[in-house]
Order: sequence, then C-alpha cells, then structure tokens
Amino acid sequence: MRVTAAAALVAAAVVVVLLLMVRPWEPAAPSPGGVEVDPARVAELEAAEAERNEENLTAAAELAVSAQERLLPVMDGLYAALPTDEARPERPTSAELGEWRDVVEKVAGDVEALPPGSSEHNIVRNGLQLSTGLLGDTLDVLELAGETGGAGASERAERLYGVAGDLRSRAVDAWAQSALQLDLQYIGADRGHLHAFLPLHSGLSAEPDPH
Repeated sequence: MRVTAAAALVAAAVVVVLLLMVRPWEPAAPSPGGVEVDPARVAELEAAEAERNEENLTAAAELAVSAQERLLPVMDGLYAALPTDEARPERPTSAELGEWRDVVEKVAGDVEALPPGSSEHNIVRNGLQLSTGLLGDTLDVLELAGETGGAGASERAERLYGVAGDLRSRAVDAWAQSALQLDLQYIGADRGHLHAFLPLHSGLSAEPDPH
C-alpha cells in the first residue's frame, strides 16, 4: 500500500510538470471593463487644454505684434546698410549696431519666455526664435565686415556684407513662416486675421488682406 501511494504521488507530479510544459502559467486576464474612464475628468482636462491653447495664442500674438513694432527700426537700418537694390549702402556705426543688438536681444528674450504648447504654437515659437537668432547673426557679421582690415580687406568685407544680407533674408523668411502659422491659428479660433509679418523695411510692413 505504501509503495502504491508513493507511485501515485510521483504520477501526479509528472502530470503537473507535463501540464506546465504544455500550457505555461498565464496571468489572469484583466476584467472586460478595464480601467473606467470618468467623463467628467476627461471634459475637465480638455477644457484646461483649450484654455492653455487660448492663452498661448494670445501671448504669441501680442508678442509678435510688439516685436514687429520694435524691430522695424532695426530692419530699416539693416536695409540701409544692406540694400537689395542699387542704392548706396549706409554702413552702420558701432553705436548703431549696439542699439540694434539691444533690441534684437530683448525680443529674443521675450520669445524664449513664451511657454511651449501645442504643435501649432511651437511652430510659431520656434520660428520666432530662429528669426531673432538669425538677426543676431546678421549683426555679428555686419560688425565683423566693418572691422575687416589688411590686404584684400575690401573684397573680404564685401563677401561678409553679402553673408549678412543672406542672413537677414533668412530671418525674414523664418519670421514669415511663424506669422503665417499665427494667422492660421487666429482664423481657426474665429479671431479673424493677424498679419504680424517682419518686412525687409517699414515701407513693406502693411500687409494687404487678400481675403
């Protein structure tokens, strides 16, 4: 009888091992309902996000308009120094460059202070950051061109003035991308149009409304 009981225990153990090999242990499946969603909480989060988007849109719009006004004198000075036509360039003094740099750096700091947000908002913010950075680079190269000396100075300076002009144009293009995105956001929010483009000079600042 003792041998038979031992044999039964061994057989039972073998069966358990075989079952585990054929069908490994599986954790219990989650309940069919899963995690319950609170509709009130979802609505609360969506409302908070919508409020943040509205606040970011207002902040970006106010900054773009303010920055445009502050930067227009700088753009006029840059256009006189780096004309796109046959006009005689009016090279800036060190004092003028310093004044322009103060304005650009202040605007750049205000842009940096804008909080990140939705993808659309970040396009505006990043574009303004890129534009003000390029304007700062424009001033650096413009100053370097004015300080160029030695043999072949005139040729090197002209090349640098050309680089400064290209950087200024890229800054205008980067700003335009942000301004376009901002205008689209304004339209989407039923606020009408917002034209906060940064022109090459103040004579081009008035944007005609094609709509």
